[in-house]
Amino acid sequence: MFFGEYHLQLDDKNRMRIPNKLRNLIGEEYYLLHGTGGCLFVMPPDEFEKIAEKIDSIPLSNLKAQDAVRKIMSSLIIPEEDSQNRFILPQKARDYAGIQKQVVFIGVNKRIEIWSEEKYIEKGFDTAESFDSEFVKLNEYQI
Repeated sequence: MFFGEYHLQLDDKNRMRIPNKLRNLIGEEYYLLHGTGGCLFVMPPDEFEKIAEKIDSIPLSNLKAQDAVRKIMSSLIIPEEDSQNRFILPQKARDYAGIQKQVVFIGVNKRIEIWSEEKYIEKGFDTAESFDSEFVKLNEYQI
């Protein structure tokens, strides 16, 4: 399970590393892809394979869904790390997430999300004003 919030920044060569506490949990190989809400998802292979199995069941005749599959799969990369566990964040991913320099990693149960610090603040994820309203949003899931 991934959890917590970590603030980092890209270096001058657009390299970053996954924070150590998250890196120790995710393992050697992981997938990075465009996520929802303007973030990037980082997933261990077994978690992405669950999504890939569901994607594989979508009929080729479902043209709208196939467009979504194309977007998701074309955004997928397996980052190649250097000896210091840094990887280059591709321009396409930086553009999608609006990342300039400052990034926020958050653990979200079975995945890690990478946010531009600006979007993270804009969405209000950086504040703890009222967790009551957040739990109410999860009511239908009986949490």
